[in-house]
Amino acid sequence: MTKNSKKIKRDLYQEVTNKMIELLENGVTPWRCTWNQYGLARNYATGHIYTGINGFLMNLTPHPIPYFISFKQAKTKGGKIRKGAKANKVFFYKTLFKNEEEGFISAKQATALQGMGEDIQTIPMLKYYSVFNIEDVEGIEINIPEVELKEHERISKCEEIIKNVSNAPKYVFEDANRAYYHPFADKLNMPALGQFETAEEYYSTFFHELTHSTGHQSRLNREGITKLNPFGSPNYSKEELIAEMGASFLAAHTGINYDEITVNSAAYLQGWLKVLKADKKLIFKAAAEAQKAADYILNITRKFD
Repeated sequence: MTKNSKKIKRDLYQEVTNKMIELLENGVTPWRCTWNQYGLARNYATGHIYTGINGFLMNLTPHPIPYFISFKQAKTKGGKIRKGAKANKVFFYKTLFKNEEEGFISAKQATALQGMGEDIQTIPMLKYYSVFNIEDVEGIEINIPEVELKEHERISKCEEIIKNVSNAPKYVFEDANRAYYHPFADKLNMPALGQFETAEEYYSTFFHELTHSTGHQSRLNREGITKLNPFGSPNYSKEELIAEMGASFLAAHTGINYDEITVNSAAYLQGWLKVLKADKKLIFKAAAEAQKAADYILNITRKFD
């Protein structure tokens, strides 16, 4: 690099959105997590299952076993990363703080100043760290348990989720021709199970509407549900993407292969291409909200940035 040359700032939001757009253009719906006998993508060293946008990205790599490890973690275990191995990015937010004079301060200082009534500006910065798939690790023995569910176990898990939702909406079967969630009546309507080609299709549809229901003001109070959002508006599109992603999280949790259930029509894919090209941050926002929705349904408490 010459003295006068400038370092190009990477646009991580655009990088991820471009990857999603490329997948859509190739006929792949990237927010549909598929299930395999090894379960969802995770960090091999800690067992942490990737969530939010990372939950989708790490399940979309070409590796058959979605287990990953950092360079440092591999070294701690006595191993090393194979030469030429390609790293994968795991994204996270680092929050910066500014005081009223626009000066950067530490988190500790921010807390103290907020306690004294000063307005503190918080700036979430998207960052990433690199991990490698376990097939690129040398020098350590890798033990991967298979966790494939039997057919009856999958369906039982689906029923258990639906039955145990905290503060659930009213489940009704009034309209045999439509599946929908009605925010003002707070009711979720489903056609009968027998009207679907498969039980998996029924439960995936149920999970989609159930994710919508988490936006009710008595639950997660999400604008896509609590406000009137015309068809095609940014909030409407975001809410639909949240429901798609939430259903995918739940389907993967129960062992349903969501990707095989729903047909990727050209119109469907083109619609999402248009939305993502208009807002490079949409996929991150929707993935975070979908994770919160799925966690609410599953009664999981998780810390979010």
